[in-house]
Amino acid sequence: MSLAGVSVVLGAIGLQQVTAQPTEPITFVVDEGLPHGITQESVEAAAEGIARGHEPFTLHVVERELEWDEYSNGETGDADIMLSIGDDPEDPDLSLHDATRVAFAGEDYGDDYSTAASIRETFVNNRTLGHGPHAIIGAALTSADLKFDPGIRTPLLWAPLAALPMFIAILVMYRWVGRRRDERARYRAFGESQLRLARAVLELETLQLRVEVAGVQQDRPQHARLQNDWKRVRELTRELARTEQSLVADLDRTSPPLKARTAEQLESDLQQFAADTLDLQRRADVLAQAAEVRSGHAGSRSVLDRLALPLLQSIDEVLAHHDRYPAEARALQAHRARLLAIAQEVADHDADELAAGLISRHGDLLRRWNAVEQDIRTTAQRMSRRVASPKTIPNAAHVRTLNESVDERARARVSAATAGATDSFTGLRAALGLGHGADLGPLQATEQVLELIDRHAGHGQSTPPPPPSTAASGIPYGLLLGVFPLLVSLGAGFLVSSQVEDSHIQYGRTLTGDRPLAGLQVYGDPAALAGPVQPRETDPQTQADSLDLDYVRERMAWSLEHSDEGALLPADVEVTVALLPSERYIDYAPDPEYDHRIAIDYWDLLEAQQQVKQDVAAEFPEVLDPRTGDVALGQAILPVWILEDGTYAFDNFLTGEFSVGVSSRLGAYAFTGTEPTVYGTGDMADVSIGWWISYELEDLGRAMEYNHLTVDQVSPAAVFWAVFFSAWTGILTVIMLGLAVVEAGRRRVGTAAVRRQLAGLRTDLEQLALGLDLSRLDMVAVLGLDSATGGRAEQADQRLYESALVTAWREVDALERLPRREQRGEAWEARVRHVRRLVTTLATQQADVARRADALLRSQRFG
Repeated sequence: MSLAGVSVVLGAIGLQQVTAQPTEPITFVVDEGLPHGITQESVEAAAEGIARGHEPFTLHVVERELEWDEYSNGETGDADIMLSIGDDPEDPDLSLHDATRVAFAGEDYGDDYSTAASIRETFVNNRTLGHGPHAIIGAALTSADLKFDPGIRTPLLWAPLAALPMFIAILVMYRWVGRRRDERARYRAFGESQLRLARAVLELETLQLRVEVAGVQQDRPQHARLQNDWKRVRELTRELARTEQSLVADLDRTSPPLKARTAEQLESDLQQFAADTLDLQRRADVLAQAAEVRSGHAGSRSVLDRLALPLLQSIDEVLAHHDRYPAEARALQAHRARLLAIAQEVADHDADELAAGLISRHGDLLRRWNAVEQDIRTTAQRMSRRVASPKTIPNAAHVRTLNESVDERARARVSAATAGATDSFTGLRAALGLGHGADLGPLQATEQVLELIDRHAGHGQSTPPPPPSTAASGIPYGLLLGVFPLLVSLGAGFLVSSQVEDSHIQYGRTLTGDRPLAGLQVYGDPAALAGPVQPRETDPQTQADSLDLDYVRERMAWSLEHSDEGALLPADVEVTVALLPSERYIDYAPDPEYDHRIAIDYWDLLEAQQQVKQDVAAEFPEVLDPRTGDVALGQAILPVWILEDGTYAFDNFLTGEFSVGVSSRLGAYAFTGTEPTVYGTGDMADVSIGWWISYELEDLGRAMEYNHLTVDQVSPAAVFWAVFFSAWTGILTVIMLGLAVVEAGRRRVGTAAVRRQLAGLRTDLEQLALGLDLSRLDMVAVLGLDSATGGRAEQADQRLYESALVTAWREVDALERLPRREQRGEAWEARVRHVRRLVTTLATQQADVARRADALLRSQRFG
């Protein structure tokens, strides 16, 4: 929450910094007698409503050269900055701007050389545009932007600064939720381990009694084995009870600091405690059930039923394919009947007879049981050899995958039939001397037959592999959360920083000007211009015709239509085309490097511009602002120098717009005025002046759109890191939130689907229960009368079916009674899958019994 609050505060500060408008006034002190109409009054008039900064400061304007103490030691008097508008006649100060003509209070100009040069450059740019007082305003606004702005106005810095704490907050919250989830899972697992230990402690005396009763009837070696197993269970119980106390103290943080476990050690010991309690439960269950069988206790019947049920279900599925190998199927059917008959021998005795008879016969019973299992295994292996082929197991690798699939199928079969008690199942077989070299005995042999049949049907393809390991599945997530955002962020950083470095700030952006030329008027005589030599019929026939507002607008619209980079003007502008005889204003000479250009002295050009403004204002007074003497806002003068032969050249536009900041193109290139191109001659003699004016206006519109742009004070390296961190944190945040939403949705959908399956299992069990009486008639009364075992096998088969049905019913009840919050997760879903498989097997078994009974009745009825 604190980090999120920091992110909000930084975002609010950044928004305020980026959107803040300058409100502090700029004070001007102007010396008397300055050129270009620059006076205290004209500068203050030009500054009205415009000259504002983020911090107040005073600008002192002088014409003289600054002294050493002023620009080097910062001795500027009461002013915060001094600007000299004077010039060296031998150095027009156009390419390398003289930073010594700017001084900062208390500072050496060399410490801010770039800023000083930029302020001087802005003044020179505006002076080249014919401005006087507005040239001072442009320099002042550049000073406010570069020198007297304490804030950071770029969103490239504030965006990542605001995003980073929020990302860290989300990451911390995500890790906290994960730790809380792990902690709850840890306590839940520890609670389950405690419950297993408590049950073992409560049943310890009962288990001891069973072992002692069984030991009385056993020979010495068997009795010694039971005693050793009992002692091991007792010692493990006591040891785990002591471990439980220390773990509880560490979890409750009541252990002494010197004896307390570290977090890693506690986690390891909790896992070991859970594994040990599972082992204790398995050992106790195995010992209790083995003692039941060996002592002849009444519970031995349920123990043998538990051993028989998974194997019989697997055999039933194998017998469904009896047409593939009829001889082996008949043998397997006989082995199944023998196994059921042995199980029924226990059920046929009451408790007294069991105590008197089974104890003496249990050794023989287990030997016969073991022999039947061996026969089942041998027959199943013979079936496997008949099904196996190069198509199903072509090489050693497929043999390995076959063994893994068979083992997985067998364990899943036992888990479904015994509610997940696979470990105690294998342990019980070992305790009773069953197994034949395999943990699950003949069940693995019958499951191998089923696996080979499935592979043969699937053209040699194995059954679907288990889900990928955590490490394998973690690779895509690692790529998603690590490499992908990193590459995208690096690419974004390089792209943006290269654009900032290779092209000036915002150059190349899409122009948006959509205003047509507001007005056009002509000062001077168009007849002095050389006319178009051979104009096209659709073009103006004279220069005077081309100096028409509609024609110029038409040419600008045509250019916009045929150019992807074109635009109109960004504001309403009225243009006065001043047709000026060159001999009255300037001295010029042919350019020594270019035949189509003329060269004009810079100082001569500045004087001519001032004279042009005065002459045009005499006829069109609205062109100038009377308070400042500069061209009024919304007005523009385009001087056209008419040469002796009637050809002409364009000067820079003299506009009400003034250049602000080094990012502006307005007036930035002095050579466009001092080295103008000559038109009306050569290949261009057919093109009218109106055509060329439309192109000049397009350049003006482009320069106006790039004016008043603030300088981004962040270097390309800073831009790279800002964009990189901003993109990286943003992408990671979106990915984390997206994964959380997807995972939550997936779990919700999966849990809802499993709940629907559980509800369907309840319906299936009710249908099986309704048909229970009919199932008994079919199995015992119909099939049992025609049985070679005198019905004993069928009675045992029906009893096992009903026992499994009760087991499934109880498991569904237990799953439905769990709290809603516990009806989710892999363990719960696995239990539902086990029950679903058991119910499916029972339904198949019921249908098979009904089919066999119906077939038997039909054969007896119709011969």
